[in-house]
Amino acid sequence: SPRLASPRLASPRLTGATRARCKPRAMADSADVYAARDARKAKEAETEALMAQNAASADAKAAKKARAAALKAERAAARAAKKAAKAGGATKDVGDGAEGVAAAVDDLSISGDATGLTEGQRVVAAVRAVTGVLASAKTSQDVAIEAFTLSVAGNQLVQDTRIELNQGCRYGIIGSNGSGKSNVLAAIAQREVPLPGHIDCFLLHEEAPGTEQTAVEAVIAHVRDEAKRLEDLNESIIEESGPEDERLDAIANRLDELDLTGAEPRARKILSGLGFNDAIVPMDRQTKKMSGGWRMRVSLAKALFAAPSLLLLDEPTN
Repeated sequence: SPRLASPRLASPRLTGATRARCKPRAMADSADVYAARDARKAKEAETEALMAQNAASADAKAAKKARAAALKAERAAARAAKKAAKAGGATKDVGDGAEGVAAAVDDLSISGDATGLTEGQRVVAAVRAVTGVLASAKTSQDVAIEAFTLSVAGNQLVQDTRIELNQGCRYGIIGSNGSGKSNVLAAIAQREVPLPGHIDCFLLHEEAPGTEQTAVEAVIAHVRDEAKRLEDLNESIIEESGPEDERLDAIANRLDELDLTGAEPRARKILSGLGFNDAIVPMDRQTKKMSGGWRMRVSLAKALFAAPSLLLLDEPTN
């Protein structure tokens, strides 16, 4: 019988034309991958360059704004110093430049408490005239001031007005720009009106100054200074009126509230509630290295930590 040949399986073979078609396709796929990667890197580089440009622009704007503010304050201080020298018949020569202006500002006469005032605030306080008569008892927790009148640089803003501040009440001052709202609050806070000494006061109107102090130190320092003031007042009242004076009870209660024992943990808790943390802005950072917004939170922490008998808020919606 005839022999049958076993069938063979034909293995596929690529012809020259097939190989030619596959090779360009593979190369094209590889080129697409590299092109996409290069485009992504170019986009990232463009984004980084834009961020750097924005940061540089913001720094330049902040520096320009700071220079303008410093120049404005310097000019205002120089004008106020000249007016004060002219009114008092002073012959002292005001020096040139920032040192001369600073010396002139230090020489200005301020009727109230000038502790902690900035240069600009000292200039305004020096040209502010305030009168008023305490109508309530010196030992009372409620305050009434009669015949309150306030003028700044000869411009009368408030005339013959009664001020009442009763414990536990909240008040709002409403008026147009330039009507004297901020000056009224400043006059009360700086005790240019006869505010009884046993009533501690805190005016929240601007961010904490940039200093070497950390946020925690700045908060505690304010309370320490207030406790020292009350202790001195306590001794003065005992010497003048004796240990039976009613104001001593209020001072003793307030000193208990300001107890510095465990002050740091309490200050840290308040700052933490206001957003301070190591991942964003640590509360142990110096205030001079913080932005204005974070230093404003430090001021708010001071007010919350002190919990004063009289809290004054200038433009609280800001």
